Amino acid sequence: MPGKEEKIFSVAELIDVLNTFFKREEVRITGEICELKRATSGHVYFTLKDKGDGSGNGAAVLDAIIWSRNYQLCGIALEVGMEVVLTGHPNIYPPSGRLSFVADTVELVGEGALKRAYEALKAKLAAEGMFDEGRKRPLPDLPRRIGVVTSLKGAVIHDFGNNLGKFGFTVNVCDSRVEGAAAAKDLLASIAAMRELAVAVAAGGGLDALVIIRGGGSLESLQAFNNEALVRAVVDFPVPVIAGIGHDQDVPLVALAADHMVSTPTAAAHLLNRSWEAAYAEVHRLASVFVRMQQELKRRANDLDAAWDSMAAQIERRLAWAAEQIDYATRYIRLNDPRRQLKLGYSITRKNGKIVRSTRAFAAGDELETELSDGSVRSRVEQP
Repeated sequence: MPGKEEKIFSVAELIDVLNTFFKREEVRITGEICELKRATSGHVYFTLKDKGDGSGNGAAVLDAIIWSRNYQLCGIALEVGMEVVLTGHPNIYPPSGRLSFVADTVELVGEGALKRAYEALKAKLAAEGMFDEGRKRPLPDLPRRIGVVTSLKGAVIHDFGNNLGKFGFTVNVCDSRVEGAAAAKDLLASIAAMRELAVAVAAGGGLDALVIIRGGGSLESLQAFNNEALVRAVVDFPVPVIAGIGHDQDVPLVALAADHMVSTPTAAAHLLNRSWEAAYAEVHRLASVFVRMQQELKRRANDLDAAWDSMAAQIERRLAWAAEQIDYATRYIRLNDPRRQLKLGYSITRKNGKIVRSTRAFAAGDELETELSDGSVRSRVEQP
C-alpha cells in the first residue's frame, strides 16, 4: 500500500519469527529412523524418513532430536529401522539455518513393535522385583485423604466420584492427560505433585492413598502406562497406590506395579469404601447387640422386680406367722410360769437346789429352801 513502510527482517529475526510460529502447536509426524547418534550428554540425534510412495522418487527425510530428559521419559530405546510417531515441533537452528524436528515424545508404530517393547520392559522390571506381591502395601484402615491422578475430561472422574462412599473423604485431584505415550510426562508431573502433598504433613503424611484411573483402551492408547519412569514413580510413592486402568489382555505395567490393581475407576472407589463399609457394618452389629442387651437387661430387671415382690410377700407372710408363734409361745409361757402360781399362794421347796416333790425325799437335818412369791426362806427338817 502506498505510504506503508515495508518490514525488512534480518535472518535471525525471521528465524526467530518462524520458530515462534512453530512452537505454537504440537505437531505429530511419523516415519522410519534411518540414522541415529547418542551424544555423551544423553541427547539423541536421528534422521526420520518416509518409507516412500512406490513412485521411484526418493523418500523425504528430516533431521530430528530428542533431549536427554525427554528421551529417558519416553522409555523407548531408539534404533535404526524403527517406525515411530514423534510429537513436538519444527525448529530452525540459527547458526546453520538447518531445519530439524525437536521431539518431546516418541511412540512406536504397530502393535507388534509395541508388544515387543511391552514384553521386554515387563521382563526387565519383573527381574528387579517391581511386580512382587511381597513388596506391595495394604491400604490403611479407614483411608480418608485420597489423591487422584486422571483426566478431568470424560466420565472417568464422575464414575469414581459417584461410587465413592460418603465417609468424609478428602479428595485431591490432579488433572493429567492419560492417552498415548505423550501423556507420560503429564502423569509423571502429576505424581510428583501428589508426592509433595503426601509428605506435606510431618505426622503421617498428607495422603492415605493415591489413585491413578482412566478408562479402557488399546495397547497403543495405554502406552503412557507402560513407561518405565512412571512405573518406578509408582513403586517409590510414599503411600499405597491403586491403579484403576481399564485393560483387556495386556495389563499396563503401572497397574502391575501398583499396590492394588483394579480394572475400573468404579472398582477403585469400591476398594476405598471397603474398610469404611466393614466398620459401619460392625458399628451397626454392635448397636444391635447393645439394643438386645438393653432389652435383655430390662427383661431381667422386670423378672427381678417380680421375684423381689414375690419374695417380699413371702417374707412378710413368714414374719407375720413367726410373730403369731412368738405371741402364742409368750402367752403359753406366761400361763405356765411357776412364778405365776407362787402369787396364788403356792411355794416351791428345793433341797440342794433340786425341787422336792415328795416327803420321802426329806431326812432329819436336811436344809431346805422354800421360794414364795415375794422371796424365799431357809429351814431345817427336824422330823420327816
